[in-house]
Amino acid sequence: AGRLAELGLGPKELAAAVRAGSLLRVGEGIVLLPGADGRAAEVLSRLPQPFTVSQARRALGTTRRVAVPLLEHLDRAGLTERLDEVRRRCG
Repeated sequence: AGRLAELGLGPKELAAAVRAGSLLRVGEGIVLLPGADGRAAEVLSRLPQPFTVSQARRALGTTRRVAVPLLEHLDRAGLTERLDEVRRRCG
């Protein structure tokens, strides 16, 4: 978020970039480069299945603040499946 602000990208600019396909919004205030979700799913598919948020976070080299919305996005896209409150698997 700080880097985006440094670049002068406010909410209107981010929304336009998402609409144009230049950014992927996975959660409130969480935007990634296009295709990052597919690359994340590929990394997660190499984990022992099922996996936890903590295992996914470490494998993706990110924070929980980013990992949770990304996993929720992957669930909606059918790339992962939430099994219970703790575990997911690649779909």
